Amino acid sequence: MPPRQETVRLPMMQPIRRPSIIDQAELELRNAIYYGDLRPGDTIPEVQVSKQMGISRSSLREACQRLVRDGLLTQIPGRGLFVTMMDAETMSDFIDYRLGIEMQAASIVADRVSILRAKGDDGAVESLLAPLRDALERTRRALEAEEVIEAGNADLELHQQIAELARNRFLISAMSTIVILTRMGSFSDPRGFGVRADITAAHEALLDALSAGDASRARAVLRETLQELATRLRSGESQQDVVRDPDLLESDGPEWTTLGEDSQLS
Repeated sequence: MPPRQETVRLPMMQPIRRPSIIDQAELELRNAIYYGDLRPGDTIPEVQVSKQMGISRSSLREACQRLVRDGLLTQIPGRGLFVTMMDAETMSDFIDYRLGIEMQAASIVADRVSILRAKGDDGAVESLLAPLRDALERTRRALEAEEVIEAGNADLELHQQIAELARNRFLISAMSTIVILTRMGSFSDPRGFGVRADITAAHEALLDALSAGDASRARAVLRETLQELATRLRSGESQQDVVRDPDLLESDGPEWTTLGEDSQLS
């Protein structure tokens, strides 16, 4: 038996790092926008926010610049940073972008389902689509309980899940920003936050198409759904009934969560 080596040669490993202060600040800002603590048009007061977060102003600036690049914040020279207001032109461009991302993700999922169906593995198809069915049921229950914001959350979760099922990290990353931009568009509506009363019917049609492995039909359903959203948010006109929560027009301003006593300023 050969002698045991005293040392073992290890492959190169990357050091494991905790999420940075800037990463945490970015997530905090994203959550504040998504949940409506920060609304379209709200300003980001640098001194106040950095103090409440317990971070340096330079760290906050870097986190904000990430959101500027994603379109969530708008920087106006001499005036500061504001949560982006989704006007008509912005909504038109955004829906075009969202269509490209979502239709590609849906096509990938439908193609995967088609392969599984061809193999006769119906059980794998049901497991694959289970998260979407769960989100659909959450939407249905929320509408029945007149919980409009929860219905909106479940709707966006279903669309995010489609990107997750596509297993493409670029599509997943893009959808993470898209759901927040969609929420901003809803909060930009002066009539109040709303969701289509028949949104579950649209979800069912999309799930039926995906379950059949029909990529073309899935894309058509998405196109119809998103074009209706664009029309509603862009011009205030819609052929669909919309369930609204007028209380969501009001905001007491952001309530920042401190990042923690052990956070180090950078």
